[in-house]
Amino acid sequence: MRTAIATHELLPEGLYLESLSIETGRVSISAASETRRSRCPLCGRGSSRVHSRYSRSVSDLPWHGITVELEVRARRFFCDGASCERRIFCERLPDVAARARKTGRLEGALLAIVFELGGRAGARLAEELGLVVGRDALLRRAKSASLPDGGKVRSLGVDDFAFRKGHAYGTILVDLERRKVVDLLPERSQESLVAWLKEHPEIEFAARDRSRIYREALAKGAPTAVQVTDRWHLLHNLALTLEEFLLQKRPALREAAAPGTEPEDRSDDSFASGPVIPNRPRTHDRKIEDAARKRHERLVEQWKDIRRLYLAGADLRHICKRLGVSARTVYRYKDLTEPPPRRAYKRNKSVLDPYVPYLVARWNEGCHNGKKLYREIRERGYRNSEEICARFTAQLRRAEARGKPPSSVPRARKSSVAGLSPTSKNVAALFMRREEKLKDKQKEYLGRLCDADGALADTRRLAQEFNGMVRDLEGEKLDGWLQEAEACRAPAMRRFAIGLKKDLPAVRAGLTEEWSNGPVEGFVNKLKLLKRQGYGRAGFDLLKARMLAA
Repeated sequence: MRTAIATHELLPEGLYLESLSIETGRVSISAASETRRSRCPLCGRGSSRVHSRYSRSVSDLPWHGITVELEVRARRFFCDGASCERRIFCERLPDVAARARKTGRLEGALLAIVFELGGRAGARLAEELGLVVGRDALLRRAKSASLPDGGKVRSLGVDDFAFRKGHAYGTILVDLERRKVVDLLPERSQESLVAWLKEHPEIEFAARDRSRIYREALAKGAPTAVQVTDRWHLLHNLALTLEEFLLQKRPALREAAAPGTEPEDRSDDSFASGPVIPNRPRTHDRKIEDAARKRHERLVEQWKDIRRLYLAGADLRHICKRLGVSARTVYRYKDLTEPPPRRAYKRNKSVLDPYVPYLVARWNEGCHNGKKLYREIRERGYRNSEEICARFTAQLRRAEARGKPPSSVPRARKSSVAGLSPTSKNVAALFMRREEKLKDKQKEYLGRLCDADGALADTRRLAQEFNGMVRDLEGEKLDGWLQEAEACRAPAMRRFAIGLKKDLPAVRAGLTEEWSNGPVEGFVNKLKLLKRQGYGRAGFDLLKARMLAA
């Protein structure tokens, strides 16, 4: 006898409720199929002749933390097809359990967990939710899950990602219109990308970095698509060009940062003199200076080795392998005609620095009471702890006991550009920065630098104009800019212009079209997160399944 319950709200269509029992920690539901006929899964022929009946236990999502089990009485039918190889078949219950032992909604929940968290973390969360499943079972579900179809792609973003940085790389493909990953390729090669592109002839735009591999692959696989060079990579290439050029202009950078000043005195006498620095013994600066000198000696030896191999005609890759240094270090030192200078050590600022002259003057006047000195500087605006002032006065006492009275004037610091040392990287950043975002000291420094060297003036002007073209998408100005860059006095800008002309259509499209590789870089970052989240269980199949389903 059928139970008078709204079964369409409790169970899927085709089942009716037989019994419901609620016990401690468990809910058991017994149901049976009410269909009279079923189709053979092999030949598709319908049959109503019942062979036998059996019970199937299926797990379902827990209810308020209580385990729910569904017991379904299913039937076996005879297949009446004369040509069918299967004589007996079981009726299918796709709306209840596509797999034998779990309902569809439980499978969906487990897939969502493993796609978001992976195996180990997903198993921990499932246990907290009352779902009993192992991490290996979760990973098997992710690998066997059907991947979503990417559909038609009109605007494609292409970039590489590292399985192991410096050794193995793959390719990520993103639909820029829908902001969605459409596919992952197991390698970074022209062949794999060309094969994928031939399956998607609808592509109209393709954004990429300046990689030769992807440029040639897009030309072969999607010849009608407009290639768009990513604007960030254009600016990044320009910044690297500026930094390499400014490395050769270090004397001019230093002279513009401190015009008319004497070279820094690094003698022992100069190091022993000066004001007492709070919170530090006098030997602190000497130890740091000795470490800096030794580090600089190692850099000079490295520079000599790089220059010797480079001038002998050695390949850059061979230099990196021979000396055990990065390619960036080789590029940094190969064109320097003089050894890299040693950076001066500068102590960190202290909150007591503005009050040091007053404290020293009062000490020389005979006021040696630390608490009184603290109250006096509090009246002058000091808002920090008394302990700092107490340590400073203790150093004054020790200095006086050694017969070395402190100076009443703090040591003057070497001038800098708005707190930045005039390194090539700092100045390259100033060349790239918008004029309205520069501080007054930075503007003065750049003015002195450009007045002293015409090549640097041309470089800064061209860098500002190129930045404006990138920001405002003014690709129509590119030809005129290239002519000016090729005629300027800076060899670095001439080389940069020649490099742009080798990829001119894509560069012009990058300065005209709205597409960029920004969304692709974001998905690469997410891909790195999923890879690290896998705790070593991040093979290509699993990584692809999680990335496409994320």
